Amino acid sequence: MTTFEHAQPDTPLFTTNTGRAFSPSYLSQYVSAQISSTVRLKLSDPSLNITPHVFRHAFAIISKLNDVDIYTIMRSLGHEKIETTMIYLEKIFEKERHAIHAWKSDQFGEYI
Repeated sequence: MTTFEHAQPDTPLFTTNTGRAFSPSYLSQYVSAQISSTVRLKLSDPSLNITPHVFRHAFAIISKLNDVDIYTIMRSLGHEKIETTMIYLEKIFEKERHAIHAWKSDQFGEYI
C-alpha cells in the first residue's frame, strides 16, 4: 500500500520532506515561481496573469458548476463571509442571469 491510501482527512495535501505542511505563503511563492519559469501559456486572454489565487477562483467556479452548495464552497475556501465567496462566483452568476438560460428547448425547436 502507498502512503496515499493511509492519508487521514486532515492530512495536508502538500508536505515538506519531513511530512509537515507547507505554509500557505511558501506554497504561494513556490507556485508563482513555477508559473513564471514555464513558457507562457496560450490563453484566450493573453493579458491574464495566472497566480496561485487564480486556482482558488477556479476551485470555487468548478465547485459551483458541479452543484456544490455555496456554503460548502465558502467553508472550503476559509471565507468568513458569504459575500466574499459570491465575489469569486460572480462570473457564474452573471452567465446564469443571461436570458438564454430561461429558454425551454421544446418551445423554440420548430423555429430553428
